[in-house]
Amino acid sequence: MAPSLQEPLLSSYDDEITSAQENGVAHLLPPVTSLDRPLSKVEILESFDHEVSRSLQTDLQTIINTINLYVGVGILSLGYAVRLGGWASMVLQAVLALLLCYSAKLICRSFDRVPPNLVPSYPNLGHTVFGVPGQFAVMLMGGAEFFGALCLCLIVIWQSITMLLPSYPLCLGVYCMIPMEVAILGSTLIMVPAVLIRTFSRLTSLSISGVISSLLLTSVVIIAYAMDPQQKDVADPAAREHEVIDWDHLPMAAGIMIVSLSGHAGVPSLRRSMKNPENFERCISIAFFSIYVIYSTIGGFAYLYFGEATQVLITGNLNDSSSVTGFILLKIGSFTITINQLIIVLVATSAYTTCPALVYVVAELIVDLLRGDSATHIPGAGDLVARTIVLGLAYVVAIVAYDVLDNVESIVGGVCSVSVSLFLPALFYFKLYNKELSSSNRTLVSIVIIVSAAAVFGIGAVSLEITSDPVLTSTVLDL
Repeated sequence: MAPSLQEPLLSSYDDEITSAQENGVAHLLPPVTSLDRPLSKVEILESFDHEVSRSLQTDLQTIINTINLYVGVGILSLGYAVRLGGWASMVLQAVLALLLCYSAKLICRSFDRVPPNLVPSYPNLGHTVFGVPGQFAVMLMGGAEFFGALCLCLIVIWQSITMLLPSYPLCLGVYCMIPMEVAILGSTLIMVPAVLIRTFSRLTSLSISGVISSLLLTSVVIIAYAMDPQQKDVADPAAREHEVIDWDHLPMAAGIMIVSLSGHAGVPSLRRSMKNPENFERCISIAFFSIYVIYSTIGGFAYLYFGEATQVLITGNLNDSSSVTGFILLKIGSFTITINQLIIVLVATSAYTTCPALVYVVAELIVDLLRGDSATHIPGAGDLVARTIVLGLAYVVAIVAYDVLDNVESIVGGVCSVSVSLFLPALFYFKLYNKELSSSNRTLVSIVIIVSAAAVFGIGAVSLEITSDPVLTSTVLDL
């Protein structure tokens, strides 16, 4: 029987214990008095859920959600990264994957030093190390990174939808809309329900779709090469040219790879949503290995097939001049589906499935910051409002700054990504454990701090160079 509308949405803890005992699930409630750390908001909520086992992430769900969070539309630029650095950049990518995986683990290990009156979140970790400035630094940089990525994903979705629609206005009665308006409205209808999904475990179905889209995009590149290993269908003769190593452009290649492996602002949310958070380091290792396999495969085959003609986005090569360009997948009368349209759908799907996780993380950063010293928080209407506001602001920013957002994000997003995913994790860990580290570990962490600091300045400089080139900048969002 449905509860009365007059009843409170969240009952007291004592009432929940009584209800749990009556329903035979009292053993699933955590022993609050024996805990040596505060419950995260997800744990508290799920303690009151009669389907606990379905509400927190399993290890496999954590791996899938992590892969989808990191592997977004950035996968399209990995072939270009290999072109910039030559074949040697494939080795560099493996080293960077290990480095970013290690820094993700440093964040989680640092949570052991967060005071028990604080939920183990990234902003609270910053507060533990550097006080309020550290807290706001994490909040601003992590929020800027994910919010910027969210806005760009929305733009990619809109562009993809408009490419599938007819070029003329679409009318319903006397009201007509141009394709971009249709794309914005249509994306809103499918985006709102997705961002209101309560936990990461329930995002898994979307994450699976995103991972499959990335795998299919990779498969298209492999198939294109397999159908034309001699590059006869590639118009640009530069496709037959390959470099072992390009020292001049290797730093830029490294920057693209680092940004594509960044996303550590979401690590705390992923870990706190697990049934067995003690297994997180193993899950992050498997996830990063899988990400490297996907990245190295699509990057390697893209460069193998298109060589020095590899464009900033691999979709440009596939749609313009390749063995699969214009290939008809399905034809029924006058209705046809080509490989070009499939690629557009896969790109849009990859961007769409990443958006809910981005909104989730940004909203959690805000809620954790507003919560202050509170060690507990039960998600409710406030969390849904925060996510709705984040999504609404992203729509406004993406629409208003449509023509310049890629320039701003290339600078802000790159610097923030490296700072949040590489520099701050190593710095925080060093500050918290400096006196306990062995000389070898201290040296390793110090090297990470120095390298990441250099990467922050380097990526900032490279981003400025890219944004000053109108040709290259216009190519970045040309799908």
